[in-house]
Amino acid sequence: MCYAIPGKVTRINKKIISVDYFGEERKARNDFYRLKKGDYVYAQGGFIVSRISEKEAKATLDTWQELFFKLKERDLRFSEKSGNLRKAANRLRQKKSGNSCCVHGIIEFSNYCRNDCLYCGLRHSNCSLTRYRMMPGEIVDLANFSIDKLKFKALVLQSGEDTWYTEEKLVKVVKGIFKRNPALLILSIGERNFKIYERLYRAGARAALLRFETSNEALYRKMRPGHSLKERLELIKKLRKLGYLIMTGFLIGLPGENNKDLLNDIKLTASLKTDMFSFGPFIPHPKTPLGNEPLPSLDKSLDTIARARLMNPEAKILVTTALEALGKNKGLKLGLLSGGNSLMVNVTPDKYKRFYDLYPDHSGVGLDLKKKIDATLKLLYSLGRAPVDLGL
Repeated sequence: MCYAIPGKVTRINKKIISVDYFGEERKARNDFYRLKKGDYVYAQGGFIVSRISEKEAKATLDTWQELFFKLKERDLRFSEKSGNLRKAANRLRQKKSGNSCCVHGIIEFSNYCRNDCLYCGLRHSNCSLTRYRMMPGEIVDLANFSIDKLKFKALVLQSGEDTWYTEEKLVKVVKGIFKRNPALLILSIGERNFKIYERLYRAGARAALLRFETSNEALYRKMRPGHSLKERLELIKKLRKLGYLIMTGFLIGLPGENNKDLLNDIKLTASLKTDMFSFGPFIPHPKTPLGNEPLPSLDKSLDTIARARLMNPEAKILVTTALEALGKNKGLKLGLLSGGNSLMVNVTPDKYKRFYDLYPDHSGVGLDLKKKIDATLKLLYSLGRAPVDLGL
């Protein structure tokens, strides 16, 4: 299944391209191709990621057209329900963003980290964790398989803050992927030097996933020893100015957090002109200083999604894997019905995935990847969501 629908270019205004999808027009930024009216393209996250032939595009559109409108009708039926905070948020999501739900793949390529964040199972002081690193060529091969065979049009490349991956190694990875299979490449590598991000942007990366975790400065200093919230935010702003799509957000239920902090977290996320909200529940890891802290309730996490939607009607809001872990089999569904409209599927091989131990039950070890993808599609179809991203 393709996680994007090809569209036809209808207008060109310098780098901003208008693209038609079954009569709906969306805009996307074109950094990589010489396009003309009538060309067919794939867009992801507001970027043109590839140009395809008319023959290939129409073959895909023929298979999608009937399903696309059936899904829209089903989504409308779900979103007509009103009466509480979450249902109101879901209704607003449908009104402002339609039924598209972007689905990204994620590759967790290293669990080494130089930081000692109190809430994270990958923290440097966790000596019980088996550490791993994927070699650059291995990352490239897996990414190309995910794009070429699994049909993802957006991939998150995620690791702890692992300086073993030098600037040259990271550039080699991004160039190696982009040269063969252009896609929206999303970097989740932490507070690396800005010059590294500059080179990775030139190599083809176009998005950065970099959470600020909490807007409470005192709580931030406590949770991330040796780090400052100001520096984190400055890097996010510099990345946006450079041209990166920004995916950021916070943790729900950190010890010491209050409801005012959560509201400020949502406001700060929006103030950063965030392209995708990424926030999820704090899940205590037994090998961290916060291992005995209580879990936030599922209701609190769902209500936070709903409030973020009501405060930011047109936002893309990720339903995180942490919510899936907290809510078990119903977490993703309830997150989508609370105003969420984005998901991620972990494509990391099991031999590594089981060691990317951010929090308990994080990785879904032992789940067949094809079955996981099929289950994700089944969930989306049941709610009337199209697993595609139609641009800006």
